[in-house]
Amino acid sequence: MSACRLVGLPSIGLLLAAFATRAGQSLGYDELFTVWAASRPLADLIHQANVDGFTPPAFYLLVKLFALAGLSNEGLRVVPVAFGGLAACFGLLASERLFGARARWPALCLIPGSAHLFTFAHELRPYSALLCCAFFFLGRMGGTTDERSDFRAAIAALIATAFSYLGLSLVAIWLFECRRRCSWARLALVGLLALLLCAPGLLKASALATANVGSRISWSASPPALSTVIFGLAPVPFDARVEFTSLVLLVALLLSVRYPSPSPALSFLSRAFIVVTGSVFLLDAMVPIGFAPRYFVLSVAALLLLLVGVLSRLHRAGLPVAIALLVANGVATFRYLSVQPAAREDWRGAMSRIERRLGPDGVLLAFPFHHAAAAAHAYAPRVAVGGGYTARGGPLLWYPPPASFQGYSFSGLTRVDDPADIWRGLAGASTLCLLSDEPDPRKTAALFEAFEAFGGEAFDTGDPRLRALCRPRG
Repeated sequence: MSACRLVGLPSIGLLLAAFATRAGQSLGYDELFTVWAASRPLADLIHQANVDGFTPPAFYLLVKLFALAGLSNEGLRVVPVAFGGLAACFGLLASERLFGARARWPALCLIPGSAHLFTFAHELRPYSALLCCAFFFLGRMGGTTDERSDFRAAIAALIATAFSYLGLSLVAIWLFECRRRCSWARLALVGLLALLLCAPGLLKASALATANVGSRISWSASPPALSTVIFGLAPVPFDARVEFTSLVLLVALLLSVRYPSPSPALSFLSRAFIVVTGSVFLLDAMVPIGFAPRYFVLSVAALLLLLVGVLSRLHRAGLPVAIALLVANGVATFRYLSVQPAAREDWRGAMSRIERRLGPDGVLLAFPFHHAAAAAHAYAPRVAVGGGYTARGGPLLWYPPPASFQGYSFSGLTRVDDPADIWRGLAGASTLCLLSDEPDPRKTAALFEAFEAFGGEAFDTGDPRLRALCRPRG
C-alpha cells in the first residue's frame, strides 16, 4: 500500500466514524456555552470570550460560521470532527517524518486508533484543533529543521494559541528550540503575537490568582488518573495498581529515548512532553483549574509520537505492543459510545422531559443558573428560566424568571435569605421544577429540602447527575 493511502485512508476512516456518531451524546455544558457564544452578535461574542478567559474568540467565530450555514447543536460537531480527521493525518505524517517508514504500522495503530483523539473529535471545543496543530508542530520541530520548517511550526503554534490558551506552551517550546537559529527580531515577533493572543486569558488567570480562588473551576468525578488522560472522555474504571504501573511505564518510556542510542527526535518529544505537562501543573498551582483530560491534549500528542518512536526502534517486536494498545483504545472507545450514563450529562433528554412537564406556563429554577440556562437556550428556548447560586452556607443569589444567560458577568443577582420566599411568590401561578447539576449535593441540600417541604416531588430527568424536583401549580 502506498504511503499516501496509509495516511489518507485511516484519517478518513476516523473522520467518518466520528461523523456518524457525533449526535450519540448530548452536548455537555462547555459545548452548550460554545453554542451560546456562537449565537451572539460579533462584538458580544468577542466580549463574552474575553470575559470567560479560557477560550479565545477565534474558535467561537469558526463555529458561528457553521451556525450561519444552518447547523445547530450536535450538528455543529462537524467542526471538531473535521479537526479530528486532520489531526490523525498530521499525526501519521509527523510519525513518518520523525522516524521514517518503519514507524508506519505503529503509528497506524496508535494515532487514528486513539480513544483520546476520537472522543475529543466529538467535543465542540477547540481540543481536536489543538491536537491537529500539535501533531503538525511536533513533526516540524522534531525532524530535520530549516528556516521553512521553523516558520511553519511558528504558524502552527500561533494558530493553536488563537484557538486555545493552552497553545502558549507550544510557543514557549518554539522560542526555546529556535533561540540560536532564529534572529532576535523573529523570536520577539512570535513571542509578542502569542502574548497579544493570550492577553485576555492571562488577565483572567491573574485576577483569579490574586483573588485566591479556593474552589475548583473544573470538577471531575474520578481522581486524577493517567489512564483517563490517555483515553480522553472514555469511562475507565480507576485502579490504583494500574495507575501506578502506567506511571512506571511512562517514566521508563521517557528514560528509554537515550537507549540503545540517543535519538534527537525522541529527545525533543520528551522535552516537549515535559514542558506541556508541566505547564498544566504550573497553571493549576496558580489557578486551581482542577483535573480534566482536556488540559492534557498537547501532552497526549507528544506521548503518542513518543510511543510510535520507541516502538519503531523495536522493529517487529514493537508491533504486538502497538496492536495491544490499539485493542485497549478500541475497548475504551466502545465503552465511551455504549456505557451509561454517558461521558457527558444528557442535557438534551433532560430539557425535553422538563419542557413537557412544565407545559407552556411553567418555570424552571436552576442552581447553578448558567448551566441549565445555556441548555435551555439550545434545547428548550420556550421554557422560562430563573435560578441562581447557592453554597453550603450563606445567602442564596437569585435571578427572578424569566431570565436569560448573559455570560459570566453575573450582574443583576438578588440576595435571598429564605428560599421559601421564592416558592411562595411563584407557585400560585406556575408549575415549578427545581434542577441542579451541582456535583456536590451539600451545596444545594438546603434548597432541595425547602422545595420538598413546599410540595416538590422527585422528577426523573433521565440522567442521575441532573437532579430535579417538580411541583404543580397552586
